[in-house]
Amino acid sequence: MSPSIIHIPLSGGDRKAQAKGIRYAQGIHASHYRESVLIRSAAEAKIREADRLECEAWNAIMWAGGPAMPSPSDPQAEPTIAKAINGGFDLLEAKCNRCDRVSLVPLRALRHPPETPVWKLEAALYCDPCSAGRHYSRRQRAHILGLTYINPNRETGRVTARRPKLRSGRKKSRLAKCAPVASVVF
Repeated sequence: MSPSIIHIPLSGGDRKAQAKGIRYAQGIHASHYRESVLIRSAAEAKIREADRLECEAWNAIMWAGGPAMPSPSDPQAEPTIAKAINGGFDLLEAKCNRCDRVSLVPLRALRHPPETPVWKLEAALYCDPCSAGRHYSRRQRAHILGLTYINPNRETGRVTARRPKLRSGRKKSRLAKCAPVASVVF
């Protein structure tokens, strides 16, 4: 049998001191909680900015024709799916190796774990129109051009894919609006 706790009734001065201590503890709790929320939101904004910069650095390497897979000897940006989404890049831009069709793949629709590096998705990309023909015995592979994001157009109300500013010099090609041209196989 456990012992029961008997609370001794407090006298007037002790009750006042206890009430004052409780009010003090509640005040400290409220101020520390507000401060923690502010610090946490500032930290989340900094992490979001760092993720965006890492994705932009990787896009610069991809635009310059560098390898998607980082070299172990040379440090390079290696964004993951979670970092790309957190940084605001929610689309993967892929290009078919045969028909040169450019397609956008939504990163949120992928079933890969969020910790998966973006360059590892290249092995699962293929072009549906090129692979659907009877003349080709295997799926036609696609390669990654980079990460991009959706920009809502306030004038027309339509959502369009927006390329980062770095890609302005690239040859323009057909864009499929999130169509399953470059699908991901799991």
